[in-house]
Amino acid sequence: MSKQQNKKVLITELIILVTLLIISFLLWDTYFVYPIKLCAVLLHELSHAVAGIVSGGAIVEMNIGFDLGGKCVIEGGNTILIASAGYLGSLFLGLILFISPNNKKTGFWVINLISATIFLLSVFTASNTVFIILALLLSSLLTASSFYMKIPIVTIFIRAFGLISCVYVLFDIKEDILSNNYQISDASILSGMIDLPAAIIGISWGIISIAAIYFAMRVSYKN
Repeated sequence: MSKQQNKKVLITELIILVTLLIISFLLWDTYFVYPIKLCAVLLHELSHAVAGIVSGGAIVEMNIGFDLGGKCVIEGGNTILIASAGYLGSLFLGLILFISPNNKKTGFWVINLISATIFLLSVFTASNTVFIILALLLSSLLTASSFYMKIPIVTIFIRAFGLISCVYVLFDIKEDILSNNYQISDASILSGMIDLPAAIIGISWGIISIAAIYFAMRVSYKN
């Protein structure tokens, strides 16, 4: 493919992604976006779990519900790392999925590593059927997608899933932290550990999220 043709493909892909993102905003509270939001919650809880295991902790309980609520109880481990990992970890996973088609060969292995991690953690640590079934479906879908990344529509699917997952992080931060609904959140838990207001932590995570999304878009469509 010539450089000019590649540029046209990238422009077309970007237009489709932006269109899908706008449609997602318009249909945010409908069943059209709900499956991706549920998967984003799963990635959020899995990020807590990975941080807990890496820092020497053990998973006591991990589950999600159809109300988009999630819970990950960890015994031991680095509590600051664990509390920070939910939003930042799911953001990171979304970004990795978004940029994985940039290099199809590397992307194949990266996606399958994520898929295997989701599969293993869900099978051995998840506490409810909803979590396990959703994780197995997501893992299978990602694995299947990795074999067909050369097909444009599959590339768009992977990027769209990653991008909308990242955007959901921003919405979730706003709802959980910046809406003054006084519910327990990752930021409020972290706030008690490092003596910073939860709102400041939430805003910081939001800024990091926006910067990371911009960086991923820039890297993928710099031409």
